Amino acid sequence: MIYRLLILFALVLAGIAVWLTLSSGLTGPATAQTGRPAGPDQGYAATDASVVETGSDGLPLYTLQARQLQQDSDSDIIHLTTVHMTFRDAAGGQWQAQAAQATARRDSAQIELNGAVDVSGTFAGSDKPAHILTDRLHLDTHAEIIHTRSAVALS
Repeated sequence: MIYRLLILFALVLAGIAVWLTLSSGLTGPATAQTGRPAGPDQGYAATDASVVETGSDGLPLYTLQARQLQQDSDSDIIHLTTVHMTFRDAAGGQWQAQAAQATARRDSAQIELNGAVDVSGTFAGSDKPAHILTDRLHLDTHAEIIHTRSAVALS
C-alpha cells in the first residue's frame, strides 16, 4: 500500500513539474527592465579600421585605413584619424595618400583629407612619380577627381 502511495505521490510531483515548466515557457524569457528610456544612437566607432570600395570590375576603387574612426549619428559624418588611403585614377594608376584626419559621409563618394596631406603616384603618360603636399584635399572617389583650395607643393 505504501508503494502505491509513493508512486502516486511521484506521479503528482512529476505532473506539477511538467505543468510549471510549460507554464513558465509561455510567458517568455525574463528581461531586465530599467527605469530610464533608451538613449540616442551613439553611432559606431572602431580602431585600426579598413574600408574598401570596389568598382564594377571587382578591383578596389579605394582603400581607406584609419587608426580610429567614429560616426556622428546626428550628422552621419564619419571622423577618421591617422589616415592612409590608396586609390586608382581613371588610367588605372595607383596613388597613395596620408593625412592626419579625414571626414566622410556614409554612402558618399566625397572624402576630405586634412592636416599634412601627402599624396604620391604617377600621372598618366609619365614614368616619373609625383608627390603632392597640401593642408587639405577633397577626393571624389566616383568621379576620380582630387582638388584643393590650399597651397600645394608638387615635386
